[in-house]
Amino acid sequence: MSDIEAISQRLGVAKSKRANWDSGFQEIADLIMPQAATFNTTRTDGAKRTEKMFDPSASLALNKFSAAIESFASPRNMRWHGLTVTDKSLKNNQRVKEYLDDVTRVMFDVRYSPRASFATQSHEAYTSFGAFGTGGMFIDDDVKARVIRYKSLNLASTWVLENHHGQIDTVFRCFSRTLRQIEQRWPGKLPQKLAQKLEKTPDELIEVVHFVGPREDYDTSRVGYPGMPWRSCYFIESEKHEIEESGFRQWPFAIARDLTSADEIYSRSAAWIALPSIKTLNEMKRSMIKAGQKMADPPLLASEDGVLGAFSQAPGALNFGGLDSNGNQLVKPLMSGARMEIGIELMDKERDLIGAGFLADVYRALVENPSMTATQAMQIISERAVLVAPVLGRLQEFLGNVIDREIDILNHAGQLPEMPQELIEAQGEYRIEYTSPMSRAMRASEGVAIVRTLEAVTPLAQIDPSVLDRFKLDEAAAEIAEINGVPAKIMRSAEDAQAMKDGRAQAQQAQQLIDAAPSVTAAAANMTKMQQNLGVPVA
Repeated sequence: MSDIEAISQRLGVAKSKRANWDSGFQEIADLIMPQAATFNTTRTDGAKRTEKMFDPSASLALNKFSAAIESFASPRNMRWHGLTVTDKSLKNNQRVKEYLDDVTRVMFDVRYSPRASFATQSHEAYTSFGAFGTGGMFIDDDVKARVIRYKSLNLASTWVLENHHGQIDTVFRCFSRTLRQIEQRWPGKLPQKLAQKLEKTPDELIEVVHFVGPREDYDTSRVGYPGMPWRSCYFIESEKHEIEESGFRQWPFAIARDLTSADEIYSRSAAWIALPSIKTLNEMKRSMIKAGQKMADPPLLASEDGVLGAFSQAPGALNFGGLDSNGNQLVKPLMSGARMEIGIELMDKERDLIGAGFLADVYRALVENPSMTATQAMQIISERAVLVAPVLGRLQEFLGNVIDREIDILNHAGQLPEMPQELIEAQGEYRIEYTSPMSRAMRASEGVAIVRTLEAVTPLAQIDPSVLDRFKLDEAAAEIAEINGVPAKIMRSAEDAQAMKDGRAQAQQAQQLIDAAPSVTAAAANMTKMQQNLGVPVA
């Protein structure tokens, strides 16, 4: 068996493991994310995909969820993370802090470059995460263009496998390209059979598989991709033909998973949990549409005596024979007596349940109170942080993989600033610090505790100033600045701050000596005069 055949067999195993999931994914996609409804069916481009969706509430809730998650976890209008060191002795080193700030700046510049498409692709990953419980992104380096490229994963055509730790370490991406596109991307790599078709049918679609997994014969002493821990292989499955072999130094995928059960690879999302309400709402909406149509244009009851001729319901039409000899109508509407308001109330309750699953109450509190101050808004976010914290924690693992991959790419491309010697000696170990609005809200309680304690102690200090001796006020100020995300460049190092403090103390001492000089001089003069009056010799 060839190597490509072995990989193809593993792809078959990955597909069989997800077979049961695909029916659930398809049902969810049909009802809330129709653009991705290709798990169990094939759609042609431009085909209508909303034929099973009667109520868009869940789809709109999903859109709000992904927008809210982006603004909470990785807002595009601010730096939502920084870097710090794992070595505590370097934590307050100003040169190291400024270097890590510079690295973060470079990362954001590259990440939000117009050619990188991070914002749009990460938003698609968040949407897939909210809908299916699994969303991912491929982080690729374009060496020639000197840019990092991001591509969200289409879950319908992506399969994954785990290692013994339960971590995803194998990914299969399947996508279709025309023969012409394959030849453009991999010149001269088409198998002979397809190369002969290239001239006659250049736009024929062929499925390409991208496999990434751990390299079994990984050896750091080997040059090139054989010395990389991750193997990358593109092949045409129908022909079992390899068109590219390469590798990665760092895991190139970031995959977010929501609620996973033991021994299950894929996870369940808010949409999975809310699916009964989504299906109920959809059926209720369909019934309400029928009931509303009947009320607006009800069936007609007509006499069966055969007197009534051709009947028209057009405005202003004359219908002869519609009345009996006593002037009574022979045709009357059938009124079912349906209580539409009850149906509307039940539908609203289902919408509330669906919205709760997608954390609607978190951002609704902000939208419904547009006049609140920034402090009030942060207080509301802080109160609801307990609801968002589990989701945010899972997404931070996803974003951590993105950041690690970016640093690896930028470092090997020589686009990072020169590392300080202190950090080189510490082997460049770093840790990610998330500074998004929700991350800050979760840390805000620490800053609030400091400020409120000092506010409570200040009146006591007016009576007895020594009570402040229990507090390291300079460290308290530095801690509040860190919580609020003050840039390292505008902060002085602890050494510089101590030098300024010592300078002020010396200046104050010198001023005291200057101020005391007239008194000392006068005292000396008085002493000399007294000695002269007493006849004591003056030295």
